[in-house]
Amino acid sequence: MLNTKRNILLSLSAFAFTLALTSTSAFSSEDLFKKLDTNTDGMISKAEAEAHQVLNELFDSLDLDGDGFISPSEFTTANLDK
Repeated sequence: MLNTKRNILLSLSAFAFTLALTSTSAFSSEDLFKKLDTNTDGMISKAEAEAHQVLNELFDSLDLDGDGFISPSEFTTANLDK
């Protein structure tokens, strides 16, 4: 039951994130990821995510493995294709 609620929450969060980005930004998901990854380590940290209000708000929901970073695959999971 808890996993089902978590999956629903993650899906809704990813959907809201996608809507917010597509309505406020002309970036592709790859361009946005590169822009936010300011230290070019291939991950978006919580500090880097603060540069984007929606990503910052949904950071914990998108950090699926709980390591404190958004990986490219976690970022892509949010369905940010244009």
